[in-house]
Amino acid sequence: MLLKVPKYVLITQPCRSLVKKPRGVLSKVASSATSKALRDDRGPPYTHFVQIGDPVLRERCSPVPKEEINTKEIQAILQHMIYTLERYDGVGISAPQIGVPLQIIAIQFTRQQLDTWSDKIREERKMEEIPRQIFINPSISVLDNSQITEREGCCSLHGLSCRVSRFATIKLKALDHTGDEVELTASNWTSRIIQHEMDHLNGTLISDKMEPASLSM
Repeated sequence: MLLKVPKYVLITQPCRSLVKKPRGVLSKVASSATSKALRDDRGPPYTHFVQIGDPVLRERCSPVPKEEINTKEIQAILQHMIYTLERYDGVGISAPQIGVPLQIIAIQFTRQQLDTWSDKIREERKMEEIPRQIFINPSISVLDNSQITEREGCCSLHGLSCRVSRFATIKLKALDHTGDEVELTASNWTSRIIQHEMDHLNGTLISDKMEPASLSM
């Protein structure tokens, strides 16, 4: 997840079992997800980003049954994701980053976020404003397999960044927050954000794909 984390934010997480496997994703999160208050003390979904070392970041995420998208449990997970995305002023988030191994991502690149970059960088990386969008059970196909290498950060590797190569242009197919089918063609920086979040659904972090010796604080 390509995310801008405010400086001096201390991200903590409750202890999680490394041994016990939940009976099912929805059964584990249902009670806490539907709580009226967005709280971290009842377990996932959290309102912070879990950090590298948490086993949920290495799970291959499960698809969301289409008939369950409009249930209160799934809608509550979406609410937690958007809250966390905005809380940390991020440009992308995946469900496993709040402790839920489901195939859900969300992206955005607001005008305010865009304006934090220089004109030169915006032009070089072909950055553009992206309206906030949620993608459920996303899949991508590569339309341009040329590689672009840029530095990325990740809120689940707080304070670290590295150089990662991404495909120049992709096509994404998914379901939206209501269960309707959506399709999006993305290039350059937008494509990078999507590919970054898709990696999280497969248990992959930027440290797994980084250019050698490029990891830095």
